[in-house]
Amino acid sequence: MKKQDDGLNTFFYPANVAVIGVSPEPNNLGRNIVKNLLNFEYKGEILTVGIKEGVAFGQRIYRSLDQIDHSVDLAVVLTPSKTIPSILEACGRKGIKRVIIESGGFSETGQAGLPLEKACVELVERYEIRLIGPNGIGVTNMENGLVLPFWPMREDLSLGPVSILAQSGGVGLSYLGFLSEENIGLNKFVSMGNKLDVDENDLLAYLTRDKGTEIILVHLEGFTNGRKFVEIAAQSTKPILVHKANRFQDSAGIAHSHTAALFADDRLVDQALEQAGCFRVNTMAEAIDYVKILTQPPLKGNRLAVVSRSGGHAVIAADACAHYGFRLPPFPKEFLESIESRFRANVIHLQNPLDLGDLFDLAFYESIVEEMLKRNDVDGLLLGHGYRRGFEQETSRNLITKVEQLVAQYQKPVAVVIFAETVEIDYLKRHSKIPIFSAPENAMRAMHLSRLWASRANDIGKTDAFEKADIGKAKDILQNAEGRDYLFLHESLELLKEYGFPVPEYHLAQSIEAAVEAWRAVDGPVAMKINRPHISHKTDRGLVRLGINSAEEISATFQAFQNETSAEDLEILIQPFVASGREVILGGKQDDVFGPVVLFGLGGIFVETLEDVAWRLAPIRRTDARAMMNQIKGRKILSGSRGEDPCDMDALEDLLIRLSRMLADLPAIQEIDINPVKVATMGRGAQALDARIVVKTATA
Repeated sequence: MKKQDDGLNTFFYPANVAVIGVSPEPNNLGRNIVKNLLNFEYKGEILTVGIKEGVAFGQRIYRSLDQIDHSVDLAVVLTPSKTIPSILEACGRKGIKRVIIESGGFSETGQAGLPLEKACVELVERYEIRLIGPNGIGVTNMENGLVLPFWPMREDLSLGPVSILAQSGGVGLSYLGFLSEENIGLNKFVSMGNKLDVDENDLLAYLTRDKGTEIILVHLEGFTNGRKFVEIAAQSTKPILVHKANRFQDSAGIAHSHTAALFADDRLVDQALEQAGCFRVNTMAEAIDYVKILTQPPLKGNRLAVVSRSGGHAVIAADACAHYGFRLPPFPKEFLESIESRFRANVIHLQNPLDLGDLFDLAFYESIVEEMLKRNDVDGLLLGHGYRRGFEQETSRNLITKVEQLVAQYQKPVAVVIFAETVEIDYLKRHSKIPIFSAPENAMRAMHLSRLWASRANDIGKTDAFEKADIGKAKDILQNAEGRDYLFLHESLELLKEYGFPVPEYHLAQSIEAAVEAWRAVDGPVAMKINRPHISHKTDRGLVRLGINSAEEISATFQAFQNETSAEDLEILIQPFVASGREVILGGKQDDVFGPVVLFGLGGIFVETLEDVAWRLAPIRRTDARAMMNQIKGRKILSGSRGEDPCDMDALEDLLIRLSRMLADLPAIQEIDINPVKVATMGRGAQALDARIVVKTATA
């Protein structure tokens, strides 16, 4: 049970720290924690506790917390796992409310570690302790030198804008190493471990408010509560990069509907993070490239200047620009002529990208870059530069320094791609504050992210207005399914009607005579469907028949249904046959990680084969609905192709919003398919023709 007051500030700004598990022995890991605190000049008091009295780095080792005669803000524990409950008990008695456990040997080892975790949870709740860990390497705050990992930390870590949350301590340390090598400063780092109490959502909420944090990088193997993560991230004014590993777990559940069958955990993670405005990264190198560009001023448009010393690299850069949707505005003739006047051979035709392969005056390169950044029709710049150590080395380094100054002056981002020896590239990374890339494609990908961040909108959790549904009547329909885990087809259609879905009028028939009478009432071709959605593959078994328009056909179809079903299931729903319009699927489910989610895709019998669908967390806004429709590959079919009229996208937006609200209002709905929805041409609306709803009646 999480406390109302998270009070995480003490984890980062304690007045003193008790390191529990320290001994005078040189191979003791607890000593490394003390050494890190001393090396990084922690501003508070360091207290060491161990089973033997002694001295570690000049610090007295207490035999117990009771020997400390004053209050302790934060305890860091690195002792065998079996000792942790008794240490937590001692922390509770001492009044220590913030504890970090770096020890392993808990649930990560399997079932054997669960009793220890349970004991820790009970103590944390009894003494109202907030706890980070276990099975991590603690907390680092570069602002005050609070460096608590038991691993000796590299001393070239510097203070900067990036804060990292990592489920894996090893991954976190790797990221810290990359930051050091790129000369990017760290602000805060938390190794979350097993997330027994404090989790990524607590820490993310803290970092979004933290003044020193400007960029947040999160490494996760699994979400504690994916919906909460998305809601917190969506309100962030800081860019959030998410490296979500553990991507290909098989679903443990059995899919009862198209929606569940189409559900793919990693695809939903992608789209949920996108909806929240986060940026998902799939590799550590990609993450660092993004961090590098985010340390620059934001890219406020899609107009780029490309300046390259190599024509071949300029072409590659132009391809990458086109791939990511950037424009390359033309340069003025007089400006290009001023550059050509400096050429030796005048064999290069200048344009954007600017090929400077015949220009060797690197001081003039500086003038060119400045001229580009001054221009109102240029939002950012890619500079490609190649040289050899010992030849143009100093002038090239000076060029990079000058470009760094120009970025600060004009507040436009510049990505520099260097082609040189590895040792020289490493030197530039360590001695410059602008991002150094190894390939134009990587630079353009990072620039693309910078542009996305600058245009991000915070819309998560908001909905557009529509006439309110009668939730009471909707719940009554669900209650009528007591004893079943599904609704009958007519019940599903009635539920949709309560939420404003247009649904054709229908009749139910349990005899040939009733079926013929229903057809005559429609006065036109009809669709005949079995009213029992739990019967799988109805179309394959002939239990859906379309376009029937005679008493003889009605009779024959009824008899065919009778041969395929039991007497108990023989109830047929008859509705007008809707021939025109495109078929789409609207669906949703209650996801274990993200809660209610809504789906959109092309409908009909091929939906599972094509798997061309988009997901969003419910409820959604109209902008989300439109984004879902634009995201699928089949969007051109809906927007009109080969001279066909476009579909009524406004009507589909409205239905997606209504469905998302239904899923949020009615958690008893576990899965829902509305397939097909027939959407007519612009201005003529859409109708839900069929629906399948799986329910959890105990919560209805």
